[in-house]
Amino acid sequence: MRRGVTLVVLVVVLVIVGALCALALPRAGRWLDWIAVDRATWEIASFYQTARFAAIYRDQQVRLELREDSLRAVFEGVTDSVFLRRPGPARHAVRLTASRAIIRLGPTGLGFGAANTKLVLRRCAVAESLTTSRLGRARRTRVP
Repeated sequence: MRRGVTLVVLVVVLVIVGALCALALPRAGRWLDWIAVDRATWEIASFYQTARFAAIYRDQQVRLELREDSLRAVFEGVTDSVFLRRPGPARHAVRLTASRAIIRLGPTGLGFGAANTKLVLRRCAVAESLTTSRLGRARRTRVP
């Protein structure tokens, strides 16, 4: 008797592996979207907190410019000075929608303006929102 695998057994195994891959790939794609949105949200939240603490430390007004391709923090004064620059969420293929593209923080770390700022980060069907308050808090929520 010979040892080995017949062609029929090999085809059956390949069909089973193909069916399992077809079931797993859509979930893996959604999982990758969730990871990208989560990372972009954390990056913007940490950027916001870093700029807020810099405003408090330097006792100077800070302007945050949030765009899809870049995040910038600028000390405002007689001459503006960019002190923090990061790539935006577009590097993770995440779209950014903001109620206000510019956020101003006072020397005490409190925000200027009459309303909160809501940032929505989205990739395919996965979305999260980051709401910054005038008191300097940042709250993350999942968008259904």
